[in-house]
Amino acid sequence: MATANVVNGTLIAIYKDVSGTLTKIANATSNDFDVTKDMIDVTNKDSAGWKEFIVGEGGWTMNIDGMFEEDGGVSQISWKDIYTDLAAGTSITAVMTSNVSGDIKLSGSAFFSNLTLSAPNNDVTTFTASLQGTGALTVSTVTP
Repeated sequence: MATANVVNGTLIAIYKDVSGTLTKIANATSNDFDVTKDMIDVTNKDSAGWKEFIVGEGGWTMNIDGMFEEDGGVSQISWKDIYTDLAAGTSITAVMTSNVSGDIKLSGSAFFSNLTLSAPNNDVTTFTASLQGTGALTVSTVTP
């Protein structure tokens, strides 16, 4: 059954589809999704002093913040796994969802485009990672 009312952000995570199995990015503390459409300026002398636009190409990204761990274990995607995909230029299927039946599921092909590691003195080591979507994003519903 779909999640009712306002959704707790803790439920929503970013996953890598590994041979049909959604595998969560390990130790995430926050994630976000951004979809954009380019605006093409078609303003001309007949625009009566107002800018005019037409819609161009679209794009999407997903971002993850998390706590660093050398290896997230067999059941999750670790920082090291992200680095391996980034360094190799591997296209993955990225999915952002609560993974609750009936809830929304955003998915598509993507490349890791950025990976940062931060190790402050006397604090938790953290990472950020960015996924750049390539091609169309699929918006669907989680099914059992």
